[in-house]
Amino acid sequence: MDIEWLQRDLGLYVVNMFDTDQAARVLNCARFSLAYLLQQYCDVDADKQYQMADWRIR
Repeated sequence: MDIEWLQRDLGLYVVNMFDTDQAARVLNCARFSLAYLLQQYCDVDADKQYQMADWRIR
């Protein structure tokens, strides 16, 4: 849905996007989140501290 809004409202087109949810489904993972994939395959804990941060503020 967000991609459609970007195209319609801002004229932005996304190309070569990698969908981690779809990758997790193809791999038959127990969960489909990026955090889960990072932990399982990269041994990395996703830091959610800035997940909802306003990146315009510096």
